[in-house]
Amino acid sequence: MNGSDLVALRGGLAVPVSALRILWDLEAREFDVRMADDGALLVTPGSSLTPVDRQTIRRHRDDLRRLVCYCQEVVA
Repeated sequence: MNGSDLVALRGGLAVPVSALRILWDLEAREFDVRMADDGALLVTPGSSLTPVDRQTIRRHRDDLRRLVCYCQEVVA
């Protein structure tokens, strides 16, 4: 399996496995990843993100947004 492989989640959302791994990595490192009221993806504390983290988040932003929205809906 490579990073472009898709995983289908309950409810019909399909995202790349790489996006799941990024989200899991950020959460394991105790970052808070959520959506702002204006739809922006928030990763805090931002001061702890490395340049590589920032680049990775930018590159996968759309998939991460979909995942975070999905997770917020499931938990709500």
